[in-house]
Amino acid sequence: MIPAQFTKLIAELEHLTDSQTRYVEKLLKGTDSVSQLITELEERMVENPECPHCHSSLINRHGKVNKMQRYRCKNCGKTFVATTATPLARLRYKELWLEYIRCMLDSKPLRKCAEECGLHLETSFRWRHRFLALPSALKASKLEGIIEADETLFPYSEKGSKRMTRQPRKRGMKAKKRGRSKDDWVPVLTVRDRAKNTYEAVVPSVTSATLHQELAGKLEKDSVLCSDGYKPYIALSEKNDLIHKRLDVAGGVKVIDKVFHIQNVNAYHSRLKAWMKRFHGVATKYLEHYLGWFRFMDNPENLNENRLFSIQQQLIRT
Repeated sequence: MIPAQFTKLIAELEHLTDSQTRYVEKLLKGTDSVSQLITELEERMVENPECPHCHSSLINRHGKVNKMQRYRCKNCGKTFVATTATPLARLRYKELWLEYIRCMLDSKPLRKCAEECGLHLETSFRWRHRFLALPSALKASKLEGIIEADETLFPYSEKGSKRMTRQPRKRGMKAKKRGRSKDDWVPVLTVRDRAKNTYEAVVPSVTSATLHQELAGKLEKDSVLCSDGYKPYIALSEKNDLIHKRLDVAGGVKVIDKVFHIQNVNAYHSRLKAWMKRFHGVATKYLEHYLGWFRFMDNPENLNENRLFSIQQQLIRT
């Protein structure tokens, strides 16, 4: 900046409002939200320098782009920034990321998030599913003790699809077939222990083979599996050396020995269905993302605003 422009800038500072003055102070100190966010993102390269293209650790600083440090790999010669090859790659308006995450912590619908952050609806949609890449992958890897297992059904939906695999139908129509029809319903398997560790999966059908494939290595031996009378859970218990408590819910047997039941997983399903109603239907191809979102929201510890930066940092590390 030439001296004349600098003198003019200093003269204009006298006319700033209090809020504008505080904002300028934050910019000069590097404590504004964007600067803090960029610092958090770039810590990844300081702690673990690695090229996202060839995974080489031989990297050099290579100028800056959009206020972020750019790097160049000595091995493959490609350039990158801290967000390259992460869910946050090529997302703009960094100053709005934390505000958007706050909207998601409040479980606000897509249009409401777009309105409050001043974003286009398509941008809001893209951000939502980028940010949900982390929680949808966070599932319990080990379940032990008293384990409850049950499945719930969601309507099959091609909401938002331009090319549908079936004839469009009016929302709220009754299913064409009775029971667990693949054309009308999508099963969601939920397995949860008494420590509230939860594993969920959207499955094509609840069969012995599907249960074994999804839960292989996740159930500790000699644990107690509580389920309803559905037969595939019997084979699951035998293959994994589990003590099986089979509840005849239809026959009125909902609790065995006052401790073995599936009321926790059923209550979880009830909360999940109530939470889902605000979205007026979820496309089946995005159902895993919403399940992960609810698992994250169902833990009260995750609703603390102090976790915003840590959530952002975890997105970078995926």
